[in-house]
Amino acid sequence: MVDLLKQPITEKEFSDNENNLLRYGSCGMQGWRRRMEDSHITDISQGENERFNIFGVFDGHGGKEVSSFVKNHFTKAFLANKKIQTDHIKQAIIETFLKMDELMQESEGIKELKNISKKAQEEDDILSKKYNIVDTQMDLYIKALLSKDENIANSRGCTAAVCVIDNKTKKIFFANAGDSRLILCKKGRAYRMSIDHKPDLEIEKNRIHKAAGWVNDYGRINGNLNLSRCLGDLEYKKNKKISAQEQIITAYPDVIEEKMSSDNEFIIIGCDGIWDCIQDQEVCDIIIEKTKGSGVDPFKVKLSHILGDICDRICHRNVYSDGSAGYDNMTCLVVQFK
Repeated sequence: MVDLLKQPITEKEFSDNENNLLRYGSCGMQGWRRRMEDSHITDISQGENERFNIFGVFDGHGGKEVSSFVKNHFTKAFLANKKIQTDHIKQAIIETFLKMDELMQESEGIKELKNISKKAQEEDDILSKKYNIVDTQMDLYIKALLSKDENIANSRGCTAAVCVIDNKTKKIFFANAGDSRLILCKKGRAYRMSIDHKPDLEIEKNRIHKAAGWVNDYGRINGNLNLSRCLGDLEYKKNKKISAQEQIITAYPDVIEEKMSSDNEFIIIGCDGIWDCIQDQEVCDIIIEKTKGSGVDPFKVKLSHILGDICDRICHRNVYSDGSAGYDNMTCLVVQFK
């Protein structure tokens, strides 16, 4: 059972920016959860001659440590990958996903995660005083972990949904590990460019069983996690007889390539807190309506504010069969082509 606040925290973190090719907006909202565990990247015009635009959503679980760590390192690690020099972008992305787990196991990575955790605890204490939040057993457990000489990434992780737009090869790469999601809106229609990696998917379940894991009747791996791919959660990745791709839980992403086209209108990247509560096409329709409404300049409406309205809609609407609202953290990006 997830511990929830008595009232949602609806303060939002907005950002908007643009370059010659595109503009983007992002929005993050804590909502009903006791802490904000998501992070994201919006790194435009990166690399040789401003070649790459890199966007990503990282949905943390167990804490914000791993999602924050990945935010700090993903773009730098991708741009340092030598596969880029030979235009093997898909392989560079895959290796960057796997590189995150490697960095978390290095001495500097372990130290950084610990520092992130201490800072996160300080932020939680400030938030607790502001909103009169009382510590739960999980909060006490997290504090206890800080006093142990243990790699925090053993028991915490994050999903990763990343979009890399390559100006040189004129391709868009959609990469995903976990249940965050990437959508391409083309001529007004939503196209899902990722797979939600859940343990009950046949291909995921087969890998889990081969690696000596199990899935319970509630779709949780070894009775715990309800997603089958993520960064971090290193305790599930310690079988030295098999590759990183074959572990019970793997950071290995699915990657889909798409050619740049004038038919492509925008890309949406969101954590499962968005997609559990609203359909792919509905989000596209809202963005189209807000940017192309009567008398509206489609490139002057703030994209982040559209996403903020969507988060509020999810937070306060009935979306599940039992009438409950969207209770997860919410982070969403939209990338609009000019």
